[in-house]
Amino acid sequence: MDTMRENRFTFIPEERRAITDPDELDSIYNKTGVYPLPPQEQVWISEEGCRRWADGDFVSTDELRAEYHKRKAQGKI
Repeated sequence: MDTMRENRFTFIPEERRAITDPDELDSIYNKTGVYPLPPQEQVWISEEGCRRWADGDFVSTDELRAEYHKRKAQGKI
């Protein structure tokens, strides 16, 4: 098997590993600027998005996040 990589942004499936160390995760979040959503928000967006897509209403995650925050501010969530 050729060990040279064609693309440095790829990996071999056997090489992947789950990152569970909180310090390592924090480092990644700080480096990338991408942070996970709070669990309650993630669940609402996922469930609402699936429901709407099933009905043919193709909303984006950004639209759902904005709606979540609006509804939460209004006390509806």
